[in-house]
Amino acid sequence: MALYLLRPDSTAMQFPEQIRTMAEPVLTAVDVTTVMAATVVLSVVAMIRRLSYGVAAVLTLTVGANLGSALVRVWADGAPEAILPSGHVVAAMAVYSTGLLVASPRFKPVVSGLGAVVVLAVVAASLASEPVGLPGIAAAGTITAIWWAVASIIMVYSPIAAERERQRPDPAAMALVRHR
Repeated sequence: MALYLLRPDSTAMQFPEQIRTMAEPVLTAVDVTTVMAATVVLSVVAMIRRLSYGVAAVLTLTVGANLGSALVRVWADGAPEAILPSGHVVAAMAVYSTGLLVASPRFKPVVSGLGAVVVLAVVAASLASEPVGLPGIAAAGTITAIWWAVASIIMVYSPIAAERERQRPDPAAMALVRHR
């Protein structure tokens, strides 16, 4: 917000042309079709795991974050391109966060590690080939974090999650009670 008010000429980083050509295929892979395919796959995972509210969380996070990013770009019309959120980064972070929400505990380390690598690759490619700067990356992370919180609330406060908690109370809370 402060950068928007100050209106700097450019906060984008400059990279050599060789690095930009290497970064283009990474950003080409993150398009609408890829994000929607990942959304469908994550929705199927949520259904297989019987997380009925998980499908709503998947759709809320992936669609909401991407639409939120587009709305910020429309709202901040006239702002330097370098401080606006990168759509590629928002899409990668949203899919990664959604994967963490619906993955089973058994696969969370794999999803966490591989997803972090993909997000970092997309961030590096965006910095190298788009006119986006670190404020734009921070804006993308903020938008995704807001929608991740909304999706997490959907998952936590669903009636199914409440029933599951009644059947299997939190072991950490039980351990705390035992040691008092």
